[in-house]
Amino acid sequence: MLKKLKVSALAASIAVFCTFGAISAQAAELKVGYIDIKTALENTAEYQSGMKRLQALSDIKLKALKALKADIDAAEKDLMSQSLAMSQEHLAQKQQNLKEMGKNFQRMQQDAQEELGAEKNRMDIASMAKFQKVITAYAKKNQFDMIIPRPVFLYINPKLDVTGDITKLLDK
Repeated sequence: MLKKLKVSALAASIAVFCTFGAISAQAAELKVGYIDIKTALENTAEYQSGMKRLQALSDIKLKALKALKADIDAAEKDLMSQSLAMSQEHLAQKQQNLKEMGKNFQRMQQDAQEELGAEKNRMDIASMAKFQKVITAYAKKNQFDMIIPRPVFLYINPKLDVTGDITKLLDK
């Protein structure tokens, strides 16, 4: 019985050794690279140009919001200074107008946020579609088995980094 147990343990050890040996042999043949996706995309001329367009749109929206806010502030100041001299009807009308201006400001602010978010989303989707095509072509051309995103690992050898190559290809 003891002899049978030793033979079983020996057979299991050999199986484990062979399995790890086979995995190691396959890993030696595996060509792996990694990429910092955020860096690769953000360093392209197309992305930087898109961010400039997005900032310009943001500036336009912000300017319009500031103008409306200035109008609201002026109307509030006017209401405060003249409220004692106004009739109740006129005061109620001015307060209603001020309330409507506040609602318009909030709507305008939400619309601006949604528009900017949608534009950024469109830009990201287009960038990622192009990125996927470029990374696939690069991997096939350079015979990579895997290209893995950088944040997945705590450490990876820097010589496996293909971020710069991909950024250059995205700019073409």
